[in-house]
Amino acid sequence: MSAFQWRRPGLDMLIAAAAAAAGVASIVLGPTSDLPWATWVLVEASALTLGLARTLPVVALAVNVVLIVVTDVVVPGTSHVAPLVAALTLGVVAYRCGTVTTVVSWAATFAAVLVSVGRDAGALLAGADGALRILSAAMAIAAPVAFGRYLAALRQAAAVAEARAREAEERRLVETRAARMTERAHLAGDLHDLVAHHVSAIALTAGSAQYAATHAPDQEERLDAALAGITSIHESARQALVDLRGLLQILRDPSAPDLLMDPEQMITDAVERSRAAGLDIDLNHDERVTRAPLALRITAARVMQEALTNALKHAGPGSSVAASVAVSDDRLLIDVTNTVRPEPTPDLPPSGHGLTGMRERVEVLGGTLAAGPTGNGWQLSAALPLAVRP
Repeated sequence: MSAFQWRRPGLDMLIAAAAAAAGVASIVLGPTSDLPWATWVLVEASALTLGLARTLPVVALAVNVVLIVVTDVVVPGTSHVAPLVAALTLGVVAYRCGTVTTVVSWAATFAAVLVSVGRDAGALLAGADGALRILSAAMAIAAPVAFGRYLAALRQAAAVAEARAREAEERRLVETRAARMTERAHLAGDLHDLVAHHVSAIALTAGSAQYAATHAPDQEERLDAALAGITSIHESARQALVDLRGLLQILRDPSAPDLLMDPEQMITDAVERSRAAGLDIDLNHDERVTRAPLALRITAARVMQEALTNALKHAGPGSSVAASVAVSDDRLLIDVTNTVRPEPTPDLPPSGHGLTGMRERVEVLGGTLAAGPTGNGWQLSAALPLAVRP
């Protein structure tokens, strides 16, 4: 049981005690009665019902409505405690209960007051002045009702505001989770592109070096080929570690600057690694691309990486690649075309969703991506609108 529940009965008892003390004062200071014991019983009974006002307001009001009439019949004109307690309890009824209960309670209280006044001085209620007095009594009894309903409206407004605040907080949490999931998906795509490109370059460089080392005509050329392959593999592995550390830093601290957000350098590095792995690449990079939105340039760099990775996997060392990143009218264009050598290429593990992921990334920005065989090779092309959708 909570501390509030423990304190609540004590507060009700304190209210009842204070009301009883006020009843005693009204009896002592009020007019004398021919039936003092009846006055004490009726006044204190009415006062003590105030202790039930918070928990049983309708019951407390019903008791006081009866006591208004009984007190006026038994000891007329000696006490106004019952009407006062009835007014206070009526305000609580209006605050705690519905409209129907409140209207019925007001009508019962009003009727009891009219009966009491009519018995004491019925002539006061006759004529135009009597109608005005009845209207005044009705308005006076309606005052605690209006105050109670006003407090109830404030309570309801506070509850609605609190509910809206909870809904807004829940909505914010949902949006935050969605944003985090989106960011995780982007990072997963970056991780896939990064690892697939580097591993493909390393595997093909190792295969080329192995082939050259075993088929070179003399020992010196074999050593040179092996050394060149090892150097290229070392550089690719070193760059892969740098990129992976950048991704890990972003995961640990989302507010940190993105270390992978240099699209032009990403393209340059991808081309150099692919050349080191044996591709003959002719790159045309339009300088106007650097003025395009960053999101487009990053996507163009990822598409270029994926295209070169596919060329490494399927075309093999010695294949020719024509790559371009250019601006045409209102679009940023990426095109990578490679020839295919007749010799078999080393088996590499499939990327799983490389082109699919690239197509989704391009379509999110309102662009298109197409890939397929040409006359003697393979072509990948993408178009991104320069006006990025919000």
